[in-house]
Amino acid sequence: MRMTGLRAARGVIKDFLKENRKSVLGFSAVFALGVVIGIFVTISAAGGEFERMARADMEFGSVKVFFTSSFALLAGYGVLLLAACAPALALVSLLSFAVLGYFFGKYMCLLVAVYGATGVLNLIVIYLPFFLLTFACMVVGGARAAKALGCGRVRSTALLLLKVYGVNVALDFVIFVLLGVFVKVLVVGF
Repeated sequence: MRMTGLRAARGVIKDFLKENRKSVLGFSAVFALGVVIGIFVTISAAGGEFERMARADMEFGSVKVFFTSSFALLAGYGVLLLAACAPALALVSLLSFAVLGYFFGKYMCLLVAVYGATGVLNLIVIYLPFFLLTFACMVVGGARAAKALGCGRVRSTALLLLKVYGVNVALDFVIFVLLGVFVKVLVVGF
């Protein structure tokens, strides 16, 4: 029986999830908690009511969002690298997933409530794929960093995280810059 590319990829994903079940579940739970907190904090900060912004108040900038997100992700991967330094710092890697989830919840809320139809389009086409692909990349990097405990493995973990970061930035470039040609990317105000 011939192995197709899709079947091979499914096998690799299945093996990864089986080997890193605890890490993936922990990262997913912290990410989901961050999403919920981001939504509730954003709603409570607005007093439960959002005003529609005028179209002139919207700022579009795909390249600006790409570079901002790339630098923010670099900090997130740096925090993941701390997990490889010592077993006591492994819990610090959860901070990256909590912050990613928080901003995903915040952006979902703001894009839908404040920016209307343009925000919903941006959420579906731009921001949802960005956050989910970033989460997937960070899960791969975080699981490998959590397994590589000890200072002797920091260099190999740093190289692995650099590769995963490179893949993440390449995917972000496709989402923000290339897709941004067809869909204007909103710069979400804080």
